[in-house]
Amino acid sequence: DASLYVQITVACDCIIEYVCKARTDTAVAFLGTPTDAHVVPEGVAAAIRENYVRASWWMKFLEAVGVLKPNKPIAAGGLHFVDTISIEQGQNYILAKRLHHWRAMVARTDGHVVSSNVGPPTATSSVKSNARIAATLGGMHIFRPMEVAYQELSLSVMGALLIHDIRNPRSAAQPSTPLHHPLCLFQATGFHGGMWRCPYTPESIAVPSVVVYYLSTLWPQLIAAGAGAAAVVQYGLCGTLPWGVHHATSLVPAAWPQPVSALLAALGHGLAVPF
Repeated sequence: DASLYVQITVACDCIIEYVCKARTDTAVAFLGTPTDAHVVPEGVAAAIRENYVRASWWMKFLEAVGVLKPNKPIAAGGLHFVDTISIEQGQNYILAKRLHHWRAMVARTDGHVVSSNVGPPTATSSVKSNARIAATLGGMHIFRPMEVAYQELSLSVMGALLIHDIRNPRSAAQPSTPLHHPLCLFQATGFHGGMWRCPYTPESIAVPSVVVYYLSTLWPQLIAAGAGAAAVVQYGLCGTLPWGVHHATSLVPAAWPQPVSALLAALGHGLAVPF
């Protein structure tokens, strides 16, 4: 949605700020994206390194040729960060999500309950409207522990986390709960679908995921196209068709209606195929 998303986010931010000032008991909620830069627990950082060591040989090969890039956690100030930003979504998208984070931290500092949980990669209607992103999600499962959720699952889990944040007095959403850093608000109950623990960056796994998706869904068409191309090459080089094609033409019933037989004969004569 380009700059429109940022404009809508700024408008919503103004409304949230006004309501929070007017009512001190206002609770604020945001839905975080997994394709962002996040503060993650130390256990997640350790899991990334372990999953990288245990990565399959073909992942190591794709890394060696420059296709895959390791998802290396960054330690700073006693925190661990992972960069799972997707360039495909554009700078406006990540700017809007950053505005969400800023408002969430400011509102919590001002004493408001703030629920801001990270949701998993989800096959929503809007996501599937982009053919490339839909194909990426369709093949992303080959990079464990990545799992793409259907929107029904995401809605149920994120709704339950929202209720937990509001009702549990010890949740990270409560301003009375101490946090090591304001950014830790977004790591407490993140339902990231494996994005944080994946040994490779989401940007680099996109191409292999797309290839796997199309190979798994279009394999009949690809085999047919390959066989047709091979037949054309053989006929061009040798003047003969593959045995299977020649045998298939011999099975054409002689009693076919005259128009169909004439059409096949004309086609065969044009291609110099003996009938």
